[in-house]
Amino acid sequence: MLTSAVFASLFLLASAQPWKRSLFIESITDCSQLPSYSNDTKIAGPWTIKVDSCYNGTSPDGLCSIEGFESGSDITRQRGDRPNTIEHGFITIVSDKNNLKTQLRCNGLLNTIEAYVLSGPGDGALDWHAVGIDHHPSTGRLVWGKPDAEPVQAYRHYHHGEPVDGLFLGSNNQTNWSVHSAGRDVSITDMKPYWVPRLMIPETSIRENEFRTLIRIDGS
Repeated sequence: MLTSAVFASLFLLASAQPWKRSLFIESITDCSQLPSYSNDTKIAGPWTIKVDSCYNGTSPDGLCSIEGFESGSDITRQRGDRPNTIEHGFITIVSDKNNLKTQLRCNGLLNTIEAYVLSGPGDGALDWHAVGIDHHPSTGRLVWGKPDAEPVQAYRHYHHGEPVDGLFLGSNNQTNWSVHSAGRDVSITDMKPYWVPRLMIPETSIRENEFRTLIRIDGS
């Protein structure tokens, strides 16, 4: 297999223009093909997801300061009639070793990818919730608790027919992401800074101060 380091240069080419014929992605439709799968539970995981093959277009060498950073999560409270209930949130990227990491898994019984996140009344309790892509208003955020979100799944990458190391998250045959800093915002879950990933689709473009990246399942 090609390593992710070798794939980084290919990814940059694919990020700047549509996937060429030499680059191919294949959806994974069965949880049994993902890391740490159990035949007994029909569940793969848990694992974190991480920034992989990240590219900083403003850096002369393209180096990205968040390469390898892992998944966290934050919550939103938007319903006025239930202000003390956690109903939904989004997956983030966190760096500090003391940040709370959010684990994900693939539930083979439901054929969905889920995250272990806070939900419910008050401060909430950790539980597994399906995650998906919210194209509005967050424009590609990886979210949970949004029934209209598009399903997210894992993909393999190939170059000239040769598989590339790693399994990557995406949706609708898109696996390119951008990541930007939340700035002064801190996560409600641990009061620490974070980054926000969003899935890039043909209708969107890279914004100022965003990095291009893949989102890889850790351990793949």
